[in-house]
Amino acid sequence: MQSVTAISQQNNQAPKTRGKKIIKRFASFFRTHRKKKIAVLIIILGVLIIFRILSNQPHVVIVNTAEAFSDRFEKNVFAAGTLEVRDKQEFFAEHNTTVKEIFAETGQKVTKGQVILKTEESSLKLECSQKRLSCDDLRAKLVQCESNLRLLEQDYNSAQQEYENTEILYENGAASKKELEDVTRKLNQTEEKLLVERDATLPLLKSQLAQAEMVYAEAEEKLRRASIISPIDGVLLKLAVKEGQEVQTGTLLAQIGNPEHLQIETGINEIDAAQLKIGDRVEIINNALLDEPLKGKIEYISPIAELVNTSQGEQTQVKIRIAVEEAKSLGQIKPGFNVNIKVMLAEKDQALLIPYEALVRENNREVVYVVGQDAVVSKKEIEIDLSNELYFEVLSGLKAGDKVVLSPDEQIQDGVKVMVNAAGQ
Repeated sequence: MQSVTAISQQNNQAPKTRGKKIIKRFASFFRTHRKKKIAVLIIILGVLIIFRILSNQPHVVIVNTAEAFSDRFEKNVFAAGTLEVRDKQEFFAEHNTTVKEIFAETGQKVTKGQVILKTEESSLKLECSQKRLSCDDLRAKLVQCESNLRLLEQDYNSAQQEYENTEILYENGAASKKELEDVTRKLNQTEEKLLVERDATLPLLKSQLAQAEMVYAEAEEKLRRASIISPIDGVLLKLAVKEGQEVQTGTLLAQIGNPEHLQIETGINEIDAAQLKIGDRVEIINNALLDEPLKGKIEYISPIAELVNTSQGEQTQVKIRIAVEEAKSLGQIKPGFNVNIKVMLAEKDQALLIPYEALVRENNREVVYVVGQDAVVSKKEIEIDLSNELYFEVLSGLKAGDKVVLSPDEQIQDGVKVMVNAAGQ
């Protein structure tokens, strides 16, 4: 027991001994380094003063800010699309045939009515000739029927007159009953022939002729379409076949259009599409090929939305069509090139703007937190109008140069002291 107590006493005395040694060394340091001693004391005193000052100051929140500023403002919708010919005409083989002659080359200018190519016509000409003969035969039958009808009408009128005369004679006893029966039978037979010719044969022949003429017109149209004829002044954009080539029904033969009349068809997401209207102005941009944007306007907005696959996955989009203006100044840009489009929904030459991150909505009100000259925050209610993906336009409640807090959290309240983060201004 005594040995344990002795060890314990030695252990209790050990820290005191070490403390005395440290104090002696510290005193020795100050005796040998007087200048350093004074400097250290000053530093310690300064730290204590700063700590005391800060401990008496209210809590300071570090914030990022931005200034409200006046500038031109645009509210836009952006999309991408491909230039294509506006009034493009495509021609396809309507039956199995052979390309016989070609009269133009791809890229060549063509005029309205110019023949571009011809396909095999012999079978179509034969069919057309047969249909025309059928029409001619029915016309002849119709003429004969109308002639017969006139004769039957004359016979009927004569039989009617004979019957009336015989009926008078019979009533006066000058004609027998048999004579009256004979003229009555003759009248009925004549009337029956007249009715058949007028109410059956004539309408049937007219109907047959009308049908035959329709079939003949179709045969003529097929023969006409055996030759591809340009419907407009334009350019042969594509020639998909060669002379002597056999083609199947539905094969593309040629494509004609005017590359000075261009359009863009593209899809706009449902949120942006809800802001669009017919006639909205559009800027068409291709930084590599256009020094200045082309102008255009929306001429069609689909009445329905569609689910489409995009590079970002499935999206609900609304198709729109944009008519390109001033296409004669295209220069090197051509149909098929990709472009970016900017639909201009609204614009102002001067507007007071604040960043999107500065606005806070509280109880159906728009507010911002403004940092004053004394670094104290004041909450201000503002009125906004236009907005885009970056800025809000402020109508009232702020002035240019006001410093607003960005992305304020729950620490930012009216009257809070803040310190502006210089790196984040």
